[in-house]
Amino acid sequence: MNLLEPKQEFEALLNYLKGHLNCDLTLYKRPSLERRFQHRMQELEISNYTDYLEYLTNHPQEGVHLLNTVLINFSGFFRDRDSWNYLASVIIPQIIAFKQPGEQIKVWSAGCASGQEVYTLAILFVEILGIEQYIERVQIFATDRDKDALLEAQRGSYNELAIADLDGRILSKYFEKKFDNLEQRYVIDSKLRRKIIFGRHDLTLNAPMSKIDLLVCRNVLIYLDCETIAAVLVRFHFALNHNAFLFLGSAESLTKSENIFRTISIKHRIFAKVGNLTLEQYLLIKPTARRKKKV
Repeated sequence: MNLLEPKQEFEALLNYLKGHLNCDLTLYKRPSLERRFQHRMQELEISNYTDYLEYLTNHPQEGVHLLNTVLINFSGFFRDRDSWNYLASVIIPQIIAFKQPGEQIKVWSAGCASGQEVYTLAILFVEILGIEQYIERVQIFATDRDKDALLEAQRGSYNELAIADLDGRILSKYFEKKFDNLEQRYVIDSKLRRKIIFGRHDLTLNAPMSKIDLLVCRNVLIYLDCETIAAVLVRFHFALNHNAFLFLGSAESLTKSENIFRTISIKHRIFAKVGNLTLEQYLLIKPTARRKKKV
C-alpha cells in the first residue's frame, strides 16, 4: 500500500534520478516536469510515480528514454526569423564596431541542443564578415547538458525536415548533400564547424564562460524555477564583456534583472549588460552559495 502523497512520490523520483543517474532536475519548474513525466508514464501505461520509480529501477535503459522526454531538445535553423534578422542587421554590426580591427569575437550558444542554433550563428557571422574574417576572428562555444544532443550537434548532419525552412541560397552555400544509409542528409560546411567548440555544460551547476560578446540562450530558462533563473542570469552577466548582448527565446524575459541588463528589443528578446553585480548576486555564481531548494 502506497502511503506517500503524489507530491512526495514525485520528489522521491527526482531524488532517485539525482542520486543514481547523476541528473539533477530538482531546480526545474514542477508543473513542466510533471507534464513530461506523465507523458512518458502514459506511454508505458503506468499510473503513479511510485510504480514508475520501481519500473525505472528495474529497467536501467528507461533513464535514457525518460531524459529524452524531459529534456526536449527542440531547435531549428533561424527559428523566429525576424529576431535573427534583427540580430544580423542591428546587433552583430554593433559587436563588430565595438572591436578593434582583427580583434577576436567570442560567442556562446548556451543550451545549443542539436546544433541548429549555433550553426545559424555561424552562418550569420560568415554572411557579415566573410569566411576569411570569420575563421580569423570568431570563436563560438556551443554547450548543452545533454551529451546525445551535443553529439548530434557536433555531427552537423540534418535530414530534409530539419532544413525545410532554409532558403536555397543558404542551403547550397553552407551545406553539402550526403547519403547515410540511403537517407539524404545535409551536412554543414566544415569551415564553419572548425570555429565551434562543443562542450557539455549545465547552466545550473557549472561555472560560466568568460569575455563573451554575444550570449544566445533561447527557450531554456522557461523550464527553470525563479530562483535558479536569477542565478543563471547573474552567471550570464559575469560571462559577458562590457558592451555585450544577451539573446533569449520569444517566451522569456528578465523581469527581475533590470539592474544588470537593459532591454535593447523586447520584441526580439535582446538585452545588453549593464551595471555591476552586488556581493549577493556575485555569490550566486557559485552553486554552493545558492540556498537549498525547499521541498
